[in-house]
Amino acid sequence: MGRQLHIVWSIWPSTDGVVTSSSVVEILEVPSSKGSLLVHRYKPKVEFRYTAAGKQYTTQAESEYTADTYQGAARKLARLYSPGTHHPIRYNPRDPGEIRFGTITFASLVPSFVLLIAGIVLSVWGANSLLLAYSRRLGRAAVAERGIPAVVVPFEERSRVEPAAAILHCPACGRPVEANQDSCPNCLKSLRAA
Repeated sequence: MGRQLHIVWSIWPSTDGVVTSSSVVEILEVPSSKGSLLVHRYKPKVEFRYTAAGKQYTTQAESEYTADTYQGAARKLARLYSPGTHHPIRYNPRDPGEIRFGTITFASLVPSFVLLIAGIVLSVWGANSLLLAYSRRLGRAAVAERGIPAVVVPFEERSRVEPAAAILHCPACGRPVEANQDSCPNCLKSLRAA
């Protein structure tokens, strides 16, 4: 029913219809449970005169509106669809004699919307729970590793020489000498190994 309403209200062309006559139709609905009594419902039935694709049509159609009592349907009919009133109607472009009129009823879509909202709420709750559990697990892992501090050296600094290794001592005089020098600046002894 929802898909059919979508097709009618989005694809079928609209035209102006003039009410020529109207009546109330009784509908007997069979309840879903066995042993229950038939349910009596009432719908307004309206006859419209309209022009579609350059041709004049007169067609009867039932409203989407239903009432529990004959009086309720008759009141709705008299209030909205009295003869001579103009109403927008939609007609099937393949068969202009098939029309729909009135307002779109979204009652059949309510369960779908409720399920959609429940799904969104549960998805947000689930994602929040997963993120919370993950952050707690990371927190526990950090607590377990607190005894051994880890130092991460940036990649560009990994090739640099440590300060202790950069300073050497001259084997002849014992004074400090930089590692990149060929001879001791104090005693002028060669620092290269033979």
